[in-house]
Amino acid sequence: MTAAAEAHHPIAGTEDVAKQFDSTVGVDPVPGTHTLIDRVLEMLAASALAGITLILFANAVLRFAFNSPLGWTEELVTGLMLWLTMLGFTLGVRRRESIAIRAFVGRLSVRTQVWLRLATDLLTAAVLLHLAWFAYLYVTTFGDDPLPYLRLPSGFFTAALPVGAVAAALIVLFQLPGCRAAILRQLEEEKS
Repeated sequence: MTAAAEAHHPIAGTEDVAKQFDSTVGVDPVPGTHTLIDRVLEMLAASALAGITLILFANAVLRFAFNSPLGWTEELVTGLMLWLTMLGFTLGVRRRESIAIRAFVGRLSVRTQVWLRLATDLLTAAVLLHLAWFAYLYVTTFGDDPLPYLRLPSGFFTAALPVGAVAAALIVLFQLPGCRAAILRQLEEEKS
């Protein structure tokens, strides 16, 4: 690769390229969708958490004050917890807040770190899509089974698994172009 081509290569170690990538990361094709998607996910997760809390509190009050607990609370709380988990996971992937051990990788060059990040992100997306496929098979096989108390199809709650896995995989794939800028931001944060 020539020096001129290397200088314009997206993984080159120049500051100009880093600034270019920093300025494009987080920019959506449709302005404002980044924030809108985050807010919607946050609102859904907060609603699920509030619902779980209220249901458990109401059931505790009914059980201890009136000796009349609600029989369906376990089913509803378990289902909402599944949705809350997948919403939180999707938000964590979107914000790149996964747990990373950088003791070894942090010693490598930026270029090598970028290639490793690309490889791990592609592997992550593949694993998430694999999980989504088997979760989809599970939902289509057992999703029509009614819950004992609520009489809702169990697929109403277990659909969180394939939906969350596909959403997280798509987010990982859409974040691939900005992985170099994300690594440079991490390195800058570690220095300060």
